[in-house]
Amino acid sequence: MRFSLAVQVSAALVLSVSAADIQVVVGAGGQLAFSPPNVTANIGDSIVFQFQSKNHSVTQSTFAHPCTPAGGIDSGFQFVDSTSSTLPPQWSFAVDSAPPLWFFCAQTNPANHCQNGMVFSVNANPDGPESFAVFQQAAMGNAAEVESAAAAAASAAGSTASGAAGASGVTTDGVNAITSSFGSLTGGAQPTASVLTGGEPSSTSSPLVVAKKKKIWRGPSQEVWS
Repeated sequence: MRFSLAVQVSAALVLSVSAADIQVVVGAGGQLAFSPPNVTANIGDSIVFQFQSKNHSVTQSTFAHPCTPAGGIDSGFQFVDSTSSTLPPQWSFAVDSAPPLWFFCAQTNPANHCQNGMVFSVNANPDGPESFAVFQQAAMGNAAEVESAAAAAASAAGSTASGAAGASGVTTDGVNAITSSFGSLTGGAQPTASVLTGGEPSSTSSPLVVAKKKKIWRGPSQEVWS
């Protein structure tokens, strides 16, 4: 019984001694970066983040989608008041698995921090296909995709505006065509656009004159129409 208890105590002491606290600085010198950007940790080690500027987060993602939250580890935003004399905030988590872990800063205001390369990894193999360098490049590549999509949207909006202007020109030409046809059919002056559209007639339009017969009196039995 005593031997078993001694073994358990010894194992606990070994674990406590072997577990390490790995320090990572977030936003040092106002930069959009984790320092160091990749660390090697054993199961049981703690990653301790010290936030030194702005308003950053440590949000877990995946290698395939660097800037999309994976719904796992997340520090939330840690605001640093540059005018305060208090110690900067710290946050940590314990490593409980050996495979690589991927993280990014979820801040997007006024700039997207992840797309500016603010990502972090644990146990990423620098010589493998899923290295930190590849992970960071993938995160920054998202910025190019966003810019391309914005340019395409702006181009589409310009095309729509041009189409609307063209349609307006066709309508105006149609009115001119109707005006011309009206004049040629009647043989008279062409009506103004205000007549066709229901507006006030032009003061220069010629009124239509209808001739009336007059009765001339030439005596009791001599009525003559002219």
